[in-house]
This record gives sequence, C-alpha cells and structure tokens, in this order.
Amino acid sequence: MNIPDTPLMRQYQEVKTRYQDALLMFRMGDFYELFFEDARVAARTLEIALTTRNKNDPNPIPMCGVPHHAATNYVHKLVNSGHKVAICEQLEDPSQAKGIVKRDVVRVVSPGTIFDLEALDPKTPRHTHAVYPTEDTYIWATCDYTTGKFWFGASSSVDEWLQFILGQRFTEILYPEGYSLDFPQQNKNPGFYHSVPPFYFDFTYASEKVCEQFQVQNVEAIHHDLKAYISPIGALIKYFQETQKCSRIPTLTKVEHWGAKERMDLDPSTIQALELMHSNTSLLHWIDHTKTAMGGRLLKEWIIRPLTEVTKITERHEEVETLLLNYSNIQEQLSEIYDMERLCSRLSIGTLANARDLRALAFSVLKFHELKENLEGLKVQSIGILSLQEKLKSAFSADLLDLSMKTLEVLVESLPPSVREGRIFKKNHYEELDTLIELTENGENWLAQYEANERKQTGISSLKVRFNRVFGYYIEVTKANLQAAPLHYIRKQTMVGGERFITEELKIFEEKILTAEKKRCDLEYALFREFCGKFSSLSFAVIKLAQAVAYTDVIASFAKLGKEKKFVRPQLNDSSSIYITEGWHPTVAPAMAAQKRNSQFVSNSIELDEKNYFIIITGPNMGGKSTVMRQTALIVLLAQMGSFVPAKSATIGVVDRVFTRIGAQDNLAEGNSTFMVEMNEMSSILRNATSRSLILVDEIGRGTSTYDGMSLAWALAQEIAENIGARTMFSTHYHELTELTSHINGMRNMRMAVAVENSSDATKLGSSHYTTVRFLYRLEPGSSERSYGILVARLAGLPESVLKNAQTFLDKLEQNPKQTKIVSKIETAQLKLF
Repeated sequence: MNIPDTPLMRQYQEVKTRYQDALLMFRMGDFYELFFEDARVAARTLEIALTTRNKNDPNPIPMCGVPHHAATNYVHKLVNSGHKVAICEQLEDPSQAKGIVKRDVVRVVSPGTIFDLEALDPKTPRHTHAVYPTEDTYIWATCDYTTGKFWFGASSSVDEWLQFILGQRFTEILYPEGYSLDFPQQNKNPGFYHSVPPFYFDFTYASEKVCEQFQVQNVEAIHHDLKAYISPIGALIKYFQETQKCSRIPTLTKVEHWGAKERMDLDPSTIQALELMHSNTSLLHWIDHTKTAMGGRLLKEWIIRPLTEVTKITERHEEVETLLLNYSNIQEQLSEIYDMERLCSRLSIGTLANARDLRALAFSVLKFHELKENLEGLKVQSIGILSLQEKLKSAFSADLLDLSMKTLEVLVESLPPSVREGRIFKKNHYEELDTLIELTENGENWLAQYEANERKQTGISSLKVRFNRVFGYYIEVTKANLQAAPLHYIRKQTMVGGERFITEELKIFEEKILTAEKKRCDLEYALFREFCGKFSSLSFAVIKLAQAVAYTDVIASFAKLGKEKKFVRPQLNDSSSIYITEGWHPTVAPAMAAQKRNSQFVSNSIELDEKNYFIIITGPNMGGKSTVMRQTALIVLLAQMGSFVPAKSATIGVVDRVFTRIGAQDNLAEGNSTFMVEMNEMSSILRNATSRSLILVDEIGRGTSTYDGMSLAWALAQEIAENIGARTMFSTHYHELTELTSHINGMRNMRMAVAVENSSDATKLGSSHYTTVRFLYRLEPGSSERSYGILVARLAGLPESVLKNAQTFLDKLEQNPKQTKIVSKIETAQLKLF
C-alpha cells in the first residue's frame, strides 16, 4: 500500500513504529482514529463502520474512529478481546500549534493495566505476572498495578508453574522474547500472554529498576530473598513504567515472598473441587460479608492462602470473637469507605483521576479516623480488641488526616466529571482564584445589566446579548428593528431574521471574560494536580491505612458470619488431630435452607488423630461421601483463615496443605482423559503431601478396568498410609479395600448409613432383593457391603426392564467363584508387602 507522504501520516508512522504490538488510537480533534490493519481489527471487534482516508486514491487507507469523550468503553472492549491499546494524545492546543500538532502515546492499556474503576470488579484483583525460566526453575513475580500489591516466588518445573498460574487466574502474563512456553491450551490468548524484550529481565538492568523504584542502594535492603528473584521483579516494574509513562509506581511500597511458610498454598484442582471461588455456589459467595472493595480482595487472598501458624490464626480468632460479642456499627462505617488502594493509584498517575476521586479518598481517610475512634471507644479489655486497635493505630497518619480535611474543606459539593473545565474549588481559599471566580461567575450579571441598558438606550425591547463558541459575544437585532441600531454597533454577522453586532465595550468584556475563564480552568487544574501530588507523596501511608481497613473488614465479615450462622470458635494446635463434632457443610446447608427443602442437613462428626489418621469411607452413590469429605476440608480451611466454623465444636491440628482428588473430569485439549487427570492429581499428592497434610480421595480408579482400578486404589491407599502418614479421607466403591484396616495401623472403616426396605412391587426385581433405598447421610463406623448402584439407578428413573436385567447379571457375577479367586489373589499379592 502506498502511504501518503504527508506530515500527519509521517507522524502517525513514527509513533506506530514504537508500538507495533498495540492498536494505536491516534487523537485527531474530537476523535481517536485508527488506521490500516489496526482499523480493520478495531472495526471488527467494536462493530463500528470501517471507512477510508483519501478516498480518491487507488489504494485508500482503511480507517475507523471513536469519539474521545466515549473512548473508555471502546478501549475496555478492545482490551477484553485480547488487544493492547496505545493512547496517542495531542500534546498541545491545536489553535496555538505552529505546523502539525505534537502527539505522542501517553498510556498503553493492557489487561493488567486497565485502571478505570467502572471497568474493574471492585473485589477482584488485577494481577500481572512475569515469569523467567532458568535451567532448573521458573522464577516469577506478580503485581496488581491497581493496588500496588507485589509478590515473588519460584516453581521447580513448568508443570508446577502451570498449576500455579491456573489456580491464580492472572490477568496478564509476560515472558522474555525468544522463549517458548507451554501455555495451557485453553489459555492461549496472545493478548494476555505476550513477550517483552529480553533486557527487561537482565539481572543488572532489573536490579537498577528495583533500586530506583524503592529508592535504595542495594536490593537486599528491600527483602533478604529478593536477589534471587530480581529478574521478573525488575521486568514488571519496567513494563509498568513503559505502559503508564511513569518513572516510579507510587503505590508499590513493598514486596512479599509468596512461598513464606506461614501460609498454605492450594493447587487449582483443590480450589475447583472444593468450590472455593468463581461461582454462585462457592464458599466465597456464602461467606463474603465484606463492605469494602479492599476487604473483598483480601478475603479472596485468605481463602486460597490460609495461615499455618497457630499464633497468627489464634490472633484472628480472638479478633473475630471480640467483634462477634461486642458488635457495634463497624460494618456500617466500613461501607462508607471507598477503594483507597485504587483511588491512590489513580491520583498518583494523575491523568486518569478526577476531582471526585480526590474527594472520595479524602472522605475515606476521615471515615477511617471515625472507625479507629469507634474501636477505641469499645470498653472491652480483650486480646482481640487490643490487637485490632493496635493495627488501626499503627496505620494512622496525622499528615494524611490533615491533608484530607484540607481537601474536603476546599472542594465544592457538586464536582464536575472533568478536571479541565474548572468549578472544582470553593471561594475564599485562594486569592488569585477568587478574582477569577468573581470575573467568570459575575459575568452573567454584567451581561444581564448590559442587555438591559442597551434595550433602554436603543428602545429595542427584543434586543438580546448572546454567546456561542464560534462567534463569541454579540448583540442580536431583528430585521424589523435594524433602523434603530446605533451607529457605534459594528456588524458581525448577517442572519435570515436580523443582524448580529459587537461594540467596543462588549469586545473588552469578551476578552476579559474568556481570558479569565481559561485562567481559572488552568489554575484549578494546577491546584488539582498539586493535591494529587500531595496524596501521592503520602501513598505509603494511604496503602498502610487501606490494608488496615481491609483487615478489619474481613474480621468484621467473619464476626457477622459467625453470629448469623451460629458458627463456633475452633481450637487450633500443632497436633496431628482433627476433631469436629456435628459439623455441617458451609455452602450446602445454607443452600438447602435457601431453597426451603423439607429435609434438613445432617451434621456429622470427624475424628482423625495419630491412632486413626486414615478413614476408608464406603456407601452408595448420593449417600453423602463427597459432602462429608468436602465439609471437613472447608471447616479446616475456614479455621485456618481465621473464621469461626460450622460445627458444634472443632479442635484442629494445623494442616500445611489440603489435597483433593474429587470429581470426574477430563482435559482433552491437553490430551488427558478422565483417568489420566486422576492419575496426574494422585501423582502430585504423593510428591507433595506431608504428614501434616489433609488428603481427600474420592472414587479413585474409575476410569479403567475393575481390576486395574482396584489395584491402583489399594496401592495408593497403602502408599499414603505407610509412607506419608497424612490425615486422609478415602472414599471408594471397591469394598475389598476395607480389608486394609485389618493390616495397617491407623486405618479404620466408616460408611454412609442407608435404610433399605422391600417395596410393594418387589417382585419386579425378584423378591429376594431390596427395591427401596433411603439415604440417611450419616457417617458411622463400619463398612458397607453394597453400593446399591442399581437401586440408585432406579431412583434416577431407568426403565424396569433395564434394572431387572442388570440385577440378573449382578447376581451371576456375585455367585461366580472365579471372580472371588481373582479378588483373593489381588489381596494376597498386596498383603505380601507388609
């Protein structure tokens, strides 16, 4: 394509050359225009008209555009479709420009750097992840640019790294050019996974970036482990600097080591199997009573990273108990606090913020102060209240409070959406601004008086004094009254119905008022940026305060949960026991209540300790095996998050990790069948579980032949029991596995109770067989002799002919002595290992 050699197109090409991986939105007057392939992509994605520039040319340039005042929604749609967008602005007033208007990119918007609050889920983090593969490990760093939260860590293999990123659901992932990473098939979106220049990850360059960001001489002054992870950390900082056109990230004040021992890491299969997040039936959905965006994000972090240190867990329980017993209007006060983390980030960038953001942040600081005073006013002397009071006290900043009070004092009540149009600050605070306000706001009074005087002097009662942006101020006289127009009126424009005039007096006023209006807008914008700068300089204090609010919000949410649902405080220790008395499932039980089912949820007790650490659970399908297992894990996780738990009582020896093998699912996109997925998950459990872990295994071995499946289930149970020693709940339909309890200490059999009865039409399946089964959902000692699969199938509505045929075939199999011998051989072969 022949590109016209014009100043505008040369300017466009120069900018586009620097942003080849982004759609370039090129500001031209009141529109952002896109050209060439960018225009084709944007028009198709946004469903807008694709036009052309220089239409008479044999090869016209494809082109499309969006209004600048409505660009935000279009940008979000492009980014959410997997594109990066470079925003190229006019850097000078076109009316003052000599030659072509200066333009350049002021911001690049990518999935991880969307910053418009209306486009963000307030309670969902926006994590950008950078990974740096080395010979023996995958070093990575993660940052939520909208809040400044920053972590670093490492994975020992690509599989471990993939498990990590799938569990975290990152918004954007960066890696060095030249590397080929095996991304999950379902996540191969080039807009969300993209490479950056290798020098971003260079150790020396990255170290310089990190030192610049944190203003230190040596990276070890930031964190003692930081040096080994410096490459992806520096790469992230460089990426944000480049896309946001800033030298530093004001809200990035500290970094944390993800692999710290005081927290539990949950793999994606466990997060999914236990339904912890991402659905309306999840644990998060049922327990989230947070009132702030910051608290909502922190709760999500606590759910997937529960604590593993008894002292810290107990501290949270003390705080929850204090608020539960001494509940005041804390949540009401919390609900008035805005998203301080993201507001601080927007104000620090400056170009994205408006005066409403400024007021919201200042208002939130004052509400924090009220919250702090409220807690200090509780006349309770407990460890929990003292702990909460200390957290808020340590976050308090007198400088930040003074700045917030001053901000609210000078801002007008009704703030405009744009900071470029003035009308932000009140009178009587800035002398120069007061003069300009007087001129601009009293101009209308002057004009009204001038119009009245002119009507009186000319005798033209219909004379009007008006203004428009094209012609400025003018006097309008109708045709019928033109003969009465004074000689000193200077004709300005002829209209169909009359004439427009100007006078020297009106000219002087026009120049004075228009100059004052511009000066006022410029001065108010400068004052606004000054306040933004002041808050930015106190960003560390704002973030610290925001974190204290988020922490208090989650604790208050737990208190409300405990009070409304009658949860109890668990006792945590470092033993290897789990004792839960009459526990219930924290999501299934309330869901049943919400649906107003006739039956009530059946609570169950669990005992796992050194003498009985491995439970083999048998019973029918739909009998409640999975529910009991899941509720045990959820009670443990809730307890270690710091929440009270759904039980009559609970004493829990801290778990270092929870592992699950529950549910049947495949991953055909990656070439994995259901059985292969099961085996992969069991392999991960065997490699990573310890004696302090909690393992849940549900129906392992279903995806292969009966004997293969039984043999694998037997061997896996034996391996966990003898070589790992983890607290384990192992459900199965292979009743032969119940024999393991006779040979391995610490194992015991439990079953889901059922009631079976003869029905009135028992002859359909033979009078010797039960035809009705009723699930009792009660876990009791012993083993089940049957799975009642055919009876469950009858409940599902299978035809009686199919059921009768199945029963006949089952009778033959159960009476076959050859099968009995085969099973006996399996057991004998396994028992030789003891």
